[in-house]
Amino acid sequence: MEAFQAVLRTLGFDQTKPMMQFITKLSSNQVSLGLFGLTFLWVLFPESLKGPSSLWPSLLALFLAYLTRDIYVALFAGAFSGCLLLAGGNPIRAFIGFFDDHLVAVLADPWNVSVILFSFMMGGLVEVLNRNGSMLALSQYFLGQSMDRRRAGLGTFAMGWVVFFDGLANCMLVGKTMRSVTDRAGISREKLAFIVDSTASPIASFALISTWIATEMGLILAGFQNAGVAQPTGDLAPYKLLIESLPFRFYNYFMLAIVFLTIWKGRELGPMWHYESKARSSGLNQRASLRKPKARSAWVGLSCLIVLVVGVFFGLWADGGGGQSDSISIRSLIATFGRARADVVFLCVSGLVSVIAIWLTRLALPGVTKEPLIQVFLEGMRTMFMPMLILVLAFTLSHVVKDLETAQWLVALLGQWLPVFLLPVLVFLLSALMSFSTGTSWGTMGVVMPLAIPVALSLTQWSPGENLSTLVIATIGSVLAGSVFGDHCSPISDTTIVSSFASGCDPMDHVRSQLPYALIAGGIAALIGFLPSGLGVSVWLLLPLGFVGCWLCIQYKAKPVDGSPEESNDVGVKGPQGRP
Repeated sequence: MEAFQAVLRTLGFDQTKPMMQFITKLSSNQVSLGLFGLTFLWVLFPESLKGPSSLWPSLLALFLAYLTRDIYVALFAGAFSGCLLLAGGNPIRAFIGFFDDHLVAVLADPWNVSVILFSFMMGGLVEVLNRNGSMLALSQYFLGQSMDRRRAGLGTFAMGWVVFFDGLANCMLVGKTMRSVTDRAGISREKLAFIVDSTASPIASFALISTWIATEMGLILAGFQNAGVAQPTGDLAPYKLLIESLPFRFYNYFMLAIVFLTIWKGRELGPMWHYESKARSSGLNQRASLRKPKARSAWVGLSCLIVLVVGVFFGLWADGGGGQSDSISIRSLIATFGRARADVVFLCVSGLVSVIAIWLTRLALPGVTKEPLIQVFLEGMRTMFMPMLILVLAFTLSHVVKDLETAQWLVALLGQWLPVFLLPVLVFLLSALMSFSTGTSWGTMGVVMPLAIPVALSLTQWSPGENLSTLVIATIGSVLAGSVFGDHCSPISDTTIVSSFASGCDPMDHVRSQLPYALIAGGIAALIGFLPSGLGVSVWLLLPLGFVGCWLCIQYKAKPVDGSPEESNDVGVKGPQGRP
């Protein structure tokens, strides 16, 4: 409620007036009910406003999440308001539709179920590795004797590059594995979630071998087919266009640069500065209480992590029919990974590694826990219940928004007025808005890409046999980068939720602390990247300029945290007391 009052004061409302006094005395529950009640007003609007009303469920969920800090209520209210719109304002039909048409459909989707089960498995696996001392042993190995914060942050950043094959797997694996490392280095959980989330989808989306690539190629193909090119080959081949669009993923590169700079320079912005300041003393206090783990613990943990990473690669390759091809090339690997059922592979490999972890713990570390190991594993799964409930509600809201055809309305709105040189930047912003509203980057790409390519070809007056304009390539890159940008900012995104809980922090704290960095990277991408690209400026000039812009923002806008590398090399420098 304080945030709501602060916004009113910022807008210049006078608190001495009776209406303002009445508003500021309202409780969060009363404001929430009032906002939810506005849903019934949207039902009364004429048909011409049905398009804008489709944005309301997402906006309501976002307002309530920030206002009440109760993500469960916010997501449910957003989804139910969408059901009211679909039911024409009939609350009984909306209530039945929430469960029958949306919640059940979400839980019946194989991908959603696999993601949930995979998260439960990873929760149990990491709990076993924590109890047998593997996480502690690996922490001490990564940190060394100095317990250096910069080294721990860069180690987490580097691990995000290692697990490049899938964004969701990256969030869960890196967050759970590196939590004990960053705790003992004095890095806040919010900072860990920021590093994890910012090295997940941004890397997986441009990695040449990942679970994203085949989908991206398929959407590019669909875009050209919608433009009347039945079988694009040669210079129009989706693989070639995907490679050519890599330099135009401005947001991805600038976001990764900002993450690296904040770790290296020890400077933070906004809420992250406060979280990091409070985490300093807690990290220092933990260092004195480190126990020495058994030497075999590190071996057990490292073995499990190696099997997990190698198993996912081999599983994707085998399930995609990798053994059936005589030639080995990047293109054949991309095609193989694209055919694989990534959800099934992740689930099977996580189950296998869980069994291996329990077996190795019994064999190499007998008596390490007082409880049976299977009980420890189930306890780890239990801790994932509430995060998975959020994920289910987020999936449900996304399903409702899809039925409201929010994305199609936004795309149609954009196509009504569009100067040609603004195409890349406007498509980038549209993709970001859509991804932010729906919480899914893949769903956004699936809607925007098949529509953006025909628009780009039409505006550039392309005809078969001619070379593609750079603007078309930039537009392809803007769809892919904008989808990641919006997904990064959205509190209803699956990677946002999973990365926050894998890192051990509140999802809304993660969103609030990450948002300033995402907006900076997105703003630089739009103003220094996509806008000049539409005017024909070389991408190889824009990339260095963007990196310089990132450095200037962190150097002159971010503040050094107490005991940061720039202020002191003494790890004994103490900051404010933080949470344990």
